[in-house]
Amino acid sequence: MDAAVVWILAAAAVPGCALFALKGLLDQLPDLFRAWRKARRAWHGDDPRP
Repeated sequence: MDAAVVWILAAAAVPGCALFALKGLLDQLPDLFRAWRKARRAWHGDDPRP
């Protein structure tokens, strides 16, 4: 019986941890895209800022 409880808790924790990690990754994407566009503009000489 105790093993079943541990398996149930583990089955609930794994997707929770995966969703937490995925949310952290998705939260970083806008900054990553912004930095990528800025780097491309600077590489091509189109950066409006000095």
